[in-house]
Amino acid sequence: MRKITAAMALGLSVVLLSGCGKSDSKSDDAKGSGQQTSRKTQPEKDKDGKAPAAGATGVDGTWKPINKSPIATMTISGNKVTTTGKLACPGTLKPGKKKSAIALNCASKDPERSRGTLELAKDGSHIYVEWDGAAWGGMIDSLRRA
Repeated sequence: MRKITAAMALGLSVVLLSGCGKSDSKSDDAKGSGQQTSRKTQPEKDKDGKAPAAGATGVDGTWKPINKSPIATMTISGNKVTTTGKLACPGTLKPGKKKSAIALNCASKDPERSRGTLELAKDGSHIYVEWDGAAWGGMIDSLRRA
């Protein structure tokens, strides 16, 4: 009796395990061959524990400097840039693969912040603007999502 019970238990476990390890070909065909399912990851949080704004992707959004800057906020929408603060003016953004070109069109030109390159941090929580300047380099602004 024990042998029969053990054999039935073994047979049942083999059936159950074989069903978990592989799906039938019909459902595989329906999904399409070669497709991989994407895994959604939780957005990383900044040092205050805040996640990026809902729907925020890439550089679009409003940014506040984390360093001393004449820019109070920088708002980016597509290829349009608007700054507020002591350096309040419109501008443009020309997207690139890793860095984007940024140009501010201020009525009163700021020699330290008129043209430069903008880069998005890997985690998407910060942008860095390296402004064109003297031979040693220009000003650098670090901004995070407002």
